[in-house]
Amino acid sequence: MAVPDTRTADVVGESFARLPEISLDELSDSASLLTRIDRKYLLEAGVAADLVASLAASGARALAIDGQSAFGYLSDYDDTPDFSLYRAAATKRRRRFKLRSRVYLDSGMHFLELKTRSGRGHNVKDRLRLEDVPAIACAAVRHGRSVKRPDLLVRPEVREWLAERLTDRGIAETRREALRVAASLTPAARSVYTRSTLCLTEGSRLTADRGLVLCAPSGGARVEVPGVVVETKSAGRASAADRWLWRNGRRPLRISKYALGVASMHPELPSNRWNAAMKRLGDERT
Repeated sequence: MAVPDTRTADVVGESFARLPEISLDELSDSASLLTRIDRKYLLEAGVAADLVASLAASGARALAIDGQSAFGYLSDYDDTPDFSLYRAAATKRRRRFKLRSRVYLDSGMHFLELKTRSGRGHNVKDRLRLEDVPAIACAAVRHGRSVKRPDLLVRPEVREWLAERLTDRGIAETRREALRVAASLTPAARSVYTRSTLCLTEGSRLTADRGLVLCAPSGGARVEVPGVVVETKSAGRASAADRWLWRNGRRPLRISKYALGVASMHPELPSNRWNAAMKRLGDERT
């Protein structure tokens, strides 16, 4: 019988802290990967730490800013009141997108991010820089308190940016249709977690998210996700991280923080596409 891995997520942060560092500018130059193939895994903390150690031996470096390699993230996801974006993802509709605002809690940097898919199946991300979030609000989120996100899409310049991107990416056929889509969106869910990032020697990246909490926009109906969500990001072929995981019997899962949060809080919605991840979450909790 296998011995359960009882190491906590702290061991993942410790494994990153021991690695050679790479700066944010260097990471952006070598592996920005705004167009990429993503693969996601739900791992026990010990397995994630072993993966990081293996990659370190082949020259991987950890993103560090002012000597820190673990960073807090807050993502707020938008959808229509009837969750049409979630339903489009659940049924794999061709023209679909995801919209979120992301706050880097250590710096207050704030972006609006649109994620779509290219004709070749690559994930494409467009970003709009927004005003920084005050440090007092970032600290409140890190301490588990709810902070309301302002309604970004009431701002004409934000709505115009989104409408232009939706048209450019083929989600909407006309500007008028894109503006109508933008006007229909409202805050739908939130995720908070700690992330560390690796830059691999072949130019691919890996992120390790732990302490993941999924909740309603108000901060209620919390779902705490055990383990570590590891995501590999490469321009094409499988990365060294993927190959290590496959050799060790781990396969990618369909994991969407937004979808898992919505499916957990709204069981009446279809969730078949994420059944494997939902089952893993159930197994981890028992």
